[in-house]
Amino acid sequence: MERQSQFKYKVAEITSDRLPDFIVDVRSLIVELVFFENLDKPYISGQVIISDDQGIFDSLGFSGTDRLHIKMLSEMSKTESEEVVMDRSFLLTGIDNIVKSSNSGNSSLYVFSFMDEHAFVSKTKNISRAIRDDLSTEIIKLCQNECGKNVDISYAGESVQSNFKGIIPYMHPLEAATWLTNKATTSLGMPFFLYASIHDQDLRLASLDRMLSEPAWNKQIPFIFSPANTQAQEEIGSISHQYFQVQSMKTSKLQNTLNQLMSGGIGSLYTVTDISNGRTTAQHFSLESLLLKSSEQGFINYAKQNVYDASYKTPDFVNVNIEGDHLHNTNAKIFHSVVSRGVYHDKKSIHDEVSPSMFLKKIENLAFRNAIFKNMMDVTVPGPGFIASGGSVGDKIRINVLNDDNNPESPDQLDALKSGDFLIYNTRHTFRDTRHDVAMTVFKLEKGPNID
Repeated sequence: MERQSQFKYKVAEITSDRLPDFIVDVRSLIVELVFFENLDKPYISGQVIISDDQGIFDSLGFSGTDRLHIKMLSEMSKTESEEVVMDRSFLLTGIDNIVKSSNSGNSSLYVFSFMDEHAFVSKTKNISRAIRDDLSTEIIKLCQNECGKNVDISYAGESVQSNFKGIIPYMHPLEAATWLTNKATTSLGMPFFLYASIHDQDLRLASLDRMLSEPAWNKQIPFIFSPANTQAQEEIGSISHQYFQVQSMKTSKLQNTLNQLMSGGIGSLYTVTDISNGRTTAQHFSLESLLLKSSEQGFINYAKQNVYDASYKTPDFVNVNIEGDHLHNTNAKIFHSVVSRGVYHDKKSIHDEVSPSMFLKKIENLAFRNAIFKNMMDVTVPGPGFIASGGSVGDKIRINVLNDDNNPESPDQLDALKSGDFLIYNTRHTFRDTRHDVAMTVFKLEKGPNID
């Protein structure tokens, strides 16, 4: 069966400021195009492989400051109007490799790396200035004023870090914005992420609570992992079945409680010394309590959570004093901060808080980030569904995997660990020949499939 093309290049041009009239059309020369999205990176990066048998890059005199403009259309649209997959420009930052691709030696494959130009511009400056008010506002200011990028905050809840004053200590703008993002939390201690999507020109600021509250974009047609059925469906199945088959799935280093414990994300002690009065306060952090609060507010179902086993009890060793009989009651790590209140009069220092419980937001942030990395899987799927839905990192995706029980009468046909609604942490979009595939890392905080 002849495979239908999934995309086409409407525009693929290389330009340079030093040669304003020199435009290279590389639509027919692109061998492979790859884009990377990541929840922890406020820009898109990637690689492009271009075949050159005309000496294009000798004529251009490539220098690492040339631009690649890509306008890509979906060939899967059922309407006559053009469905634009992407229309944006990138900076070609370097040549990763050059390989001679013919026996005669008159053709080469160039492997270029590229990134969003605002990320390159950010590297050209260091800023040191006062910041104040709330973290979300300061993050938006940095992106808009220093990098020319608007920030979509519709994916974000409210940050509780406010009424502060501080100094950015000579950092690149995007580095400073990411630094502040890593400090921001919701009232529940859930982290924020500043990232870019191939579907938007704007950056996105998102909080974990909002991401967990959204439905999976493919809720009606889950991706199915059934290796015996994948090839047949891709060849003879309907369009929906062809493009919702999991091509590969790999898991590694799941459920590492030791790493959680040693980082302080299960049970720890946070102490603060105020040098203005010499007082030290201490507060215990318990992951058990945090998960219960998350369940009460409807973000995580405690009965299904896959983050922490609260039933484990530490052994009763003779003549050994173990603090607490459950891991969340122990102090596996001690955190300590030194602050000086009143430096900025009515405003807090960026490291200060008004109450001991607010200092714990730093540990709650850490605990949720640890939970993300505890249940990650690598999955590869066809890309057309992502384009049609606008799916991206930070969105939920539904995957169903058959369990390992060979009994056809088993009531649980789906694997509880590998099935369900996952959040997308990063993606690798690969456009090659007629295909578009997405390799992604996903995670979830609950056990069991979603069947609503």
